[in-house]
Amino acid sequence: MADRAAEEPAKTSDERKFPYEVLKENCMRLFHVTSSTFIGATIGKENGSYSISEMQRLIDEWLKKEVKK
Repeated sequence: MADRAAEEPAKTSDERKFPYEVLKENCMRLFHVTSSTFIGATIGKENGSYSISEMQRLIDEWLKKEVKK
């Protein structure tokens, strides 16, 4: 398992990165989420470039958060 963990960062660093706006424009097709969900999940990340897997991870983490009342 240690070897697998060591390979992960190398794999993600080789992925192509896209500007935030491009990912937002294609969020339904790429991530199967609406633009409002995409925007909510990525607050504070608007000025970066991300790989598709990085952005999917951010969205998945946000979707799993507990709703506060």
